[in-house]
Amino acid sequence: MHRVSVNLSGLALRRWLSCRQPASLALVALAGGALLGCRETATSPEGGTGAPSAIRAAPPTATGFGTETVLSTTSTGNGWEPAVAADPVAPYVYVAWMQSYGTKSRITYRVSADGGANWGAPKLICGSCGGQSQYDVVLATTSQGAVDAVWMRQSRIIFSKSVDHGATWSRPLTVSGGTWGDKPWLATSANGQDVYVAWTTRGNLFAAVSHNGGNSFTVPLQLTFEDRSYYFANGGAVLPNGTALVVAAGYPGQGNTNKPTGPVLISVLRTTNGGTAWTRTDPDLVYTGVSYATSSVATMASGGSGSLLLAYSGSTAVGASGRVWVRRSTNSGATWTPKVEMTTSTGGADATSVAAVGRGNGDFRISWMDARTGGWNVWARQSSDGGLTWTNDIQVSNTTSGRPYKTAVGFGLPYGDYHMVTINSSGKTVVVMGEGDATQSNGDIWINRQP
Repeated sequence: MHRVSVNLSGLALRRWLSCRQPASLALVALAGGALLGCRETATSPEGGTGAPSAIRAAPPTATGFGTETVLSTTSTGNGWEPAVAADPVAPYVYVAWMQSYGTKSRITYRVSADGGANWGAPKLICGSCGGQSQYDVVLATTSQGAVDAVWMRQSRIIFSKSVDHGATWSRPLTVSGGTWGDKPWLATSANGQDVYVAWTTRGNLFAAVSHNGGNSFTVPLQLTFEDRSYYFANGGAVLPNGTALVVAAGYPGQGNTNKPTGPVLISVLRTTNGGTAWTRTDPDLVYTGVSYATSSVATMASGGSGSLLLAYSGSTAVGASGRVWVRRSTNSGATWTPKVEMTTSTGGADATSVAAVGRGNGDFRISWMDARTGGWNVWARQSSDGGLTWTNDIQVSNTTSGRPYKTAVGFGLPYGDYHMVTINSSGKTVVVMGEGDATQSNGDIWINRQP
């Protein structure tokens, strides 16, 4: 395990949309622009990069899913890379995605007031953003009824929030300063006061932090200082004790480009003092897989009281089929258990695009895509004991027609770099996913939920 210490007053992450790579992230901390130092540390008793541990199969008690439907606007073009978030105490669910409008893409969103059963009309999240394209949206909700959003406006990272269930949004605020930014990620405290935004610039991670509900952010701070890596953030959490974490996958690369094959480092960055200082751990090293489009994604979820789940995909060798693993932490991410594979039922088929969500009392839900049927499909599992045991796989993508790429065996390929999952206020899983054809030329946003 490699650990890096640094001091910071901001964060940042982003991804290459045009390359269609899986998202991930990594961070580091520094003070006054100077790296404080690196050190090797021994693996804790709770685990490191050791061999996968055994897992007890839990009875398949999870509720199945309904019938998936298209949520994006097919009449204007393709929809890809969705975000979803649910109000923890009210029945509102929010979905946003990149929607094609001619030659431009716009962040489009829809709101459900009944847990995801019915949806309002599609709207633009930033009608004042002019003619610039928008990419890579992430959503987060708070216990106060607000919903936060970050996205890219061309090459700037933008933050906005709604306090009226998506009826209106605050003035878009640029958090990345004047720097070119890619693949943002967002993590928000339960009360909405502490907001961490991370992204990638020239392969390295940057960040900005707000402790006033997103009204203002710190000056962007560079977190990593590597010239042959490209980090993609795809997960984060702010815990009740104030600890904040971000997880990323570090691909081979240099500057604003990245290589399609090679090792991928799974990195977790962690702060316990509001973002002033960060530590870094690298729980695993995986590899790019069968294709770049289905390579590594890393994410995380909080289950309350310091309980965390780290979920990530990758291959054990360059070109091999992807797998999905999880690791647990019961001490706010200070240490992690050995990894456990979640895709043992795929028969060795390629798997990728893992998503995760959690809530109090160790309730975790994960979702991923794999090609076990001869086509690609979305699957889900859940745990009620902090990730110790899991239900059997449940198929989420279950419509076999309606779009040219949907058949009896599934769809062509994941459309975009990621999909997402949430839990509505009734405790039901809601999954949104980009499904497309085998060339990733056309696709749409689909949704399904537990009834």
